[in-house]
Amino acid sequence: LTNSNEQALQVATQWLAALSSATDAQAFASQFLSTGWLRDLMCFSWDFNSLAGREQIVQFLSAQSHPGGKPRFELAQTHNFELDSSILPVKFPVPGNPQLEGVSAAFTFAITSPPAAARGFVQLLPDGEGGQWKAFTVMTNIQDLDGHEEPKEGIEGYFGTTWEEEHARKMAEIESDPTVLIVGAGQSGLMCAARFGRMGIRALVVEKTARVGDVWRNRKTYPKFLPRDKIADFLEAYAIGEEVNVWVSSTVLPNPTYDESTGRWNVEIDRAGNRARVRPKHIVFATGIGAPKVPSWPGMGTFKGKIYHSDQHKGAAPFKGKRAVVVGACNAAIDVSEDFVFKGASEVTMVQRSATCIFSYGTLEKFPLPGATLSLVEDMDLVNNAMPPALLTELAKGGLPRFKELDRDLLDGLRQAGFKSTWQLRPGGEEVAPIAFVYHVSCPVLDMGGAKLIVDGKIKIKQGVEVARVEPEGLVFADGSKLAADVIVLATGYHPIMPRITSIMGDGIQNMIGNKVWGLDEGGELTNCYRPTGAPGIWVAPGGFPQARFFSKHLAIQIKAEELGLK
Repeated sequence: LTNSNEQALQVATQWLAALSSATDAQAFASQFLSTGWLRDLMCFSWDFNSLAGREQIVQFLSAQSHPGGKPRFELAQTHNFELDSSILPVKFPVPGNPQLEGVSAAFTFAITSPPAAARGFVQLLPDGEGGQWKAFTVMTNIQDLDGHEEPKEGIEGYFGTTWEEEHARKMAEIESDPTVLIVGAGQSGLMCAARFGRMGIRALVVEKTARVGDVWRNRKTYPKFLPRDKIADFLEAYAIGEEVNVWVSSTVLPNPTYDESTGRWNVEIDRAGNRARVRPKHIVFATGIGAPKVPSWPGMGTFKGKIYHSDQHKGAAPFKGKRAVVVGACNAAIDVSEDFVFKGASEVTMVQRSATCIFSYGTLEKFPLPGATLSLVEDMDLVNNAMPPALLTELAKGGLPRFKELDRDLLDGLRQAGFKSTWQLRPGGEEVAPIAFVYHVSCPVLDMGGAKLIVDGKIKIKQGVEVARVEPEGLVFADGSKLAADVIVLATGYHPIMPRITSIMGDGIQNMIGNKVWGLDEGGELTNCYRPTGAPGIWVAPGGFPQARFFSKHLAIQIKAEELGLK
């Protein structure tokens, strides 16, 4: 070890020893800075909680686990704290204070109730009050229920039978008595199903498309990252390899009913034209984003050309030599506009009705995630999710001036081309970093080259005016101006997730779980995502690969704990 790493190890060891000796909530919280944060993922409650400051931490840990129950800290009885050898303690520079270094470290510990193994991650800073090292942030994360750990290896032995026979038996058991019904076979649904299967939870997946992966195959393609077809084929192979039972060409019929006496849902499924009934204890909605948001402007039916939502964009090749208008100015709009340019459209115009948050991929690469250098995905996910989301959005604002400076030429060029950029979530609000847009359901534009086409004039901009109506030859705007078109693509976004859930469960479900999924709640955690919703057995699993990979484990543990009578 270098001298720096030796000091980091010493600091982390001393702090962890003090934390492990805490006998009550007050003593536990005393190991934090007065402004320190705790992010607890199911170690002291069956939910996700972010607590800011010692007072909130003490209140949370001192609160009863349930009415009439023990205080959370007393019930959990955490013990066996040890530094985690897979993530060694290291020093890190403190943003905004080049003279100050902190120490980060991972640790493991055990929970008595429920009996479980857990991991944690801490960022330590010297406390100006007494010169001791205290926690700026701590994340406590449940890892496995004792005796019900997720297997690390997938190899099974088959004695007296064949894999084919054993697989058929397992699939039949799932179909006859699924514990969980998962709606949607995208990345989130499949990862949840795989987690559940490895932890002994029978999960049946229903997917409306005809083939696993079609939710990606049917998307428009992108010039960077993995091609859509590769992702689609991977998902299909993943489902096969993880032995996930998927009913394709299947939809859940509206209005399942809940039987309180059995704790099961009565669900009817249209399975490729045939009715099937299942009685799961849990329903997980992994349906992705909401349905395409299609405006209803007067005269849409009179347009002589083609008009469709960007969700149905299959490629711009048929429109070579044509005039293309794309309504919208976020990721889909720029991708589709770029496609029209490269496929030879005679004119491409993007209608930007309001300002857009945009930054380049090159700039984003200069802000790597904290776990990016770790070799194990499990370690990377732990570190990348250690920061409370509300704190992360606040700290990220400190990097905004550098973001702007790195993209100054790009942003200046866009402005001169008539494209309006913003760092405000709402007009007139404070400026925020890109992560805040992600957390608040307003995805920023990650530019992969399309912005240069705007700067160069290959994609024209119509800015700051709403569409009033559609005429046979094109669009008419609120200011009376017109824009001729042969094809109009509506890159107008998507509805929230909740309407998809209510279309199946009925409007009454909102009385139990509210009307929102995603977005930070009052406690600073994502609303209704992979955590209790307030409705019995109803869960929502949104997000991309990183979110599904990490939080599917938490969802699996919650369901397993219910099956074991631990919650």
